[in-house]
Amino acid sequence: MQLSWALASLLLPIAAYAADFPVAVGKDGFTFEPSNIAAAKGDVIIFSFYPKNHTVSRSTFDKPCQTKGDDKKDDSSYVPVSSASTPTVWTWTVDGTDPAWFYCAQTSPVNHCQQGMVFAVNPNEKNTFAAFQAAAKSAGTATSTSTAPSGSSTSNSGKNGASSLVASARAVLLAVAGTAVGFVLV
Repeated sequence: MQLSWALASLLLPIAAYAADFPVAVGKDGFTFEPSNIAAAKGDVIIFSFYPKNHTVSRSTFDKPCQTKGDDKKDDSSYVPVSSASTPTVWTWTVDGTDPAWFYCAQTSPVNHCQQGMVFAVNPNEKNTFAAFQAAAKSAGTATSTSTAPSGSSTSNSGKNGASSLVASARAVLLAVAGTAVGFVLV
């Protein structure tokens, strides 16, 4: 029994790590899947881009189809993808518990934001995802000053690709830890 508790005590710190949330960008048309999530500060959202050319650009609830400020860490820039077999990834770390609003800034051949291609982190009862998406669909012409964030990579290899592998490994470890702890407690 001591060995089981020792194993459990080693595995429990794994659960203290930030969570990773995979989000598909443009996989099934003008969508983010899932379209919104509840996340804690420090959690990581792993955006996987699918054909053809999309962005993840931070906006505000009141102006869903306009880029918020000049903070390049909140904008993936345009990510052209030619094959769905190897999606390109870009990660964003949740910077607080307040709602965060995003959209696709692509306007050619149609305005993706006005098609409802928006995403939210921590929407609430006052500012719902449905209201944000409805505002996007009725918004005027989107404006964007997107450029690649400094120090960021939008390739499917390197730091962001490794992040995806780490996220997968972490999920497996958490599943194994949960199973091991479950067996220990039974």
